[in-house]
Amino acid sequence: MRTGSPARTFELIEDRGIGLDEAGGLDERERRLLIGAANYHALVRRGATLRLTVVRAPHGGHPSLTDDRCLHIGWTEDREPVGSVVVRSLVPPTGEAPGGMLDLVIDVGGKPELQNTYSQLTGPVGRARKAFRSRIPFQYDFLRQLRTDVVERRLRERQLPRRAPVSGAHGYQRPATEARRAILFGLHWLELGGAERWALDCIQLAKEHGFTPIVVTDRASNHPWITRPEFDGVVVIPLSHPLTHGTDSALFDGLFSAFDIRGIHVHHNTWLYDRLPWVKSVWPDVPVVDSQHVLEWRTGGFVDHAVRVSAMIDTHHVISPQLRDYLVHRQGIPAEKVMLATLAGTTTAGITPDAPGGAKPGPFTVTYIGRFHQQKRPYIFLKLAAELRSSAPGAVGFIMHGEGELADEVHSLRSRLGLADLVEVRGPDVPVAKTLAETDVLVVTSENEGLTLTTFEATAAGVPVVSADVGSQASLVTDDLLCPRHPYPFVRQAAARIRTMMSQPEQRKHWFEEQAGKSAAFAKLPRAKAWADELYRGWSS
Repeated sequence: MRTGSPARTFELIEDRGIGLDEAGGLDERERRLLIGAANYHALVRRGATLRLTVVRAPHGGHPSLTDDRCLHIGWTEDREPVGSVVVRSLVPPTGEAPGGMLDLVIDVGGKPELQNTYSQLTGPVGRARKAFRSRIPFQYDFLRQLRTDVVERRLRERQLPRRAPVSGAHGYQRPATEARRAILFGLHWLELGGAERWALDCIQLAKEHGFTPIVVTDRASNHPWITRPEFDGVVVIPLSHPLTHGTDSALFDGLFSAFDIRGIHVHHNTWLYDRLPWVKSVWPDVPVVDSQHVLEWRTGGFVDHAVRVSAMIDTHHVISPQLRDYLVHRQGIPAEKVMLATLAGTTTAGITPDAPGGAKPGPFTVTYIGRFHQQKRPYIFLKLAAELRSSAPGAVGFIMHGEGELADEVHSLRSRLGLADLVEVRGPDVPVAKTLAETDVLVVTSENEGLTLTTFEATAAGVPVVSADVGSQASLVTDDLLCPRHPYPFVRQAAARIRTMMSQPEQRKHWFEEQAGKSAAFAKLPRAKAWADELYRGWSS
């Protein structure tokens, strides 16, 4: 077996061109996806012998690893076969081991690529939305925020329905077992994101406490992060849907049979949230916690799911005062069930300012750092750049540091606004610390947030932050630099504050000092890593 390999619930019997344990037809990401698929099928079909024929998409496409399509021994013309492996499940069967060999087709998909969901809209309405948004995204956002206002007012005024608690949990104890101690983690996907970065910290912490982490994802993805070293020694199960009817319960049965699961930690996983009532009815003694990052007014999001199944969750971990207040004061969840533990300091290692609050040499540099995604609204930053180009009291430059599904839109709008020579676009190959070292002010244009990790990073680098007044950003950003969420007033106010910074360096320094004071006060709150460390230590005993 290769060093640094993810953990397995099966043994390899035969390898025909795949290279599961040595060089072969798959690259490392594809190999780990195949191991994840084999883990799933070995847990669901306990003790079975499985022949897995592997295909790939030469030009993109999401994997098909666990869904109904795996049962069909055919594939579409745009897939190419790679080879096959025969594996045997190491999970003890409940009765007699299945006879014969079960054939499955595992599609590892194509190379990770950024897909603009708006470009995939179909039908007359979809085509109209696509055209409207691509040509005038700023005006489109104006209408979007008006709709969000309506939804937010409605949701603020009502309590969400709840699932009834599971009865009969008191006094139940699972039989003692010699199986490996494990923690089950639920993630959205294995891609870049603030929630995912915190989940990786938790997975690494679980390994340090001697647990085998089991990571289940539920969102269609090519999972570019699956090759990260944090997943070495981890049982990764990347679900693709729809699952065959009844196999979700078989998956849990296999997991609880093969491992001594001491706890469940949900990090943004709808599939796992929805199955907590059943899990708690079968294994009522297993402790369950979740981590919540952001309120999503338009969809309800993961906070909505958590509230609905709160009776099955022992502790809700939240990263911001806004989330704590929403759960306790709006949704009536007992305060003792809600743990505020922040992510302050988790991404600021190695970031130090040359002169806290001081201006950098050269043109005054305004920076955006974040994914090119609807939530982050990069097009608002470009509109701000266009405004400052004509109204700034001195030389000004701009950096956009990120990538994402709206990358094509960012480059197109930058050209249409005549900003190609003024706005530098950087990818993730450039360290954030380098960009911040060249930055005079960071701008957060998001339509929704919990608390941005970039605000912590900017403060550590001595950079003031102008932010949309969303989520709990007010906990970190000075009041004068909080701007309305709506696009037109945001650009007007942000531009005015940046012009003041350029013409009045002392005011810029004063605003940064206020920001640093808020950050210092926030840093005194409990830290998420310390909370998780204590939690996992308790689960290990």
